Amino acid sequence: MRLDRFLQSFGPDRSRAFWQRQIEAGRVLVNGRREKAGYVLKPGQTVQVEPVKEMPPALKAAQGSDAGLPDWVVYLDEHLMVVNKPRGLVVHPSAGHWQDSLVHRLLPWLPHEEGEWRPGVVHRLDRDTSGLMVLARHQKAREALSVAIQARQVTRQYVAVARGRLAPEKGVIDAPLGRDPRQRLRMAVVYGGREARTHYRTVARWPGMSLLALTLETGRTHQIRVHLASLGHPVVGDPLYGGRLEPFRHGQLLHAGRLAFEHPVSKKRLAFTALPPSDWAQLAQFGAPEIAAPYVYAEGVEPTTPQWLSALSIPTL
Repeated sequence: MRLDRFLQSFGPDRSRAFWQRQIEAGRVLVNGRREKAGYVLKPGQTVQVEPVKEMPPALKAAQGSDAGLPDWVVYLDEHLMVVNKPRGLVVHPSAGHWQDSLVHRLLPWLPHEEGEWRPGVVHRLDRDTSGLMVLARHQKAREALSVAIQARQVTRQYVAVARGRLAPEKGVIDAPLGRDPRQRLRMAVVYGGREARTHYRTVARWPGMSLLALTLETGRTHQIRVHLASLGHPVVGDPLYGGRLEPFRHGQLLHAGRLAFEHPVSKKRLAFTALPPSDWAQLAQFGAPEIAAPYVYAEGVEPTTPQWLSALSIPTL
């Protein structure tokens, strides 16, 4: 029997969609491992369910959000929308954020069914990670975008400032990730965890810090943050994984700066870039960095590294 159907049979007062959300959130383990909702259980396996202490109220649009699109929506058509998510905003309702999330603020433009917590969401960013995300405006688009992400046909490129200097200056971090057994709020590199690969490349350097371009091959919770911290180079400003650094107190310097994918209906190739939040300009106090790569995202993909730095008022040599 499928895992989600098994859970529903023991909790019929909760919908299968509810149990699918619990599975996706990592609150259900099979023999101590996370599995997908469609996983077929085998005789003798143990299913562990973390109690859900809080249930979200019915989704309602954030007050005033139906007056007009937020200025951080960068693209909208009848099938999807692309947003430049602000730092500090959670993507979907969760404990402590039942009344305000990105979903709440975009609800007038995201048709949804009663009881759905994550309308349109096909991938997510951490609360204090800013940047580009795509959301689907109907189920067909959502399914197509989900398949494209699973097939690694969606380009998601990030920029981050990490502590120290990475050696080698570019490479692939291939290390499995799972829940930190000592602290449930953290993820960690763990034996038997889910496969996770992050490609990184040094773009510029300050004394004691590096500007990195990163591409996800997989999309695990906190992946970039944990992978870099595991190398001893946590993301600057990240209080959870050891990256605290004055004056960056408002969250990690990690930004989803480029997003490219095939439109699920028109099949047109779409590509977007977005600058990080304005507080990244505080990097200017550390002086002009040494430039290690001419382009931030990929060879020939604008902007150039000097253009990107200048747009944030960071001096260049």
